[in-house]
Amino acid sequence: MEEALRKILSDETKLNEVTKAAFDTVNTDKSGSINLSQLENAMNQIANDLGNSLPSKSDVETVFRRLDINNDGLIDFNEFKVLMRDVFMAMAKRIS
Repeated sequence: MEEALRKILSDETKLNEVTKAAFDTVNTDKSGSINLSQLENAMNQIANDLGNSLPSKSDVETVFRRLDINNDGLIDFNEFKVLMRDVFMAMAKRIS
């Protein structure tokens, strides 16, 4: 798994492919951007899948503000990619 994560992190095309698949899953209305409600649904689903407690509204809003780099009230693909890169880097560090 560590090798797969490192491949994704070192290959921009691969990172874009993985990010696009995740982005499309969260962007349920296929508008091309993720709104606060969609992010909350995704975070709740992940928490459920992992057996964790659901994030608070405040937690979701904090993550949303962090990702919405241009402050337009939506998360576009490039903003979402920042999250994906951070997640993969954290996973790679945890494994090694």
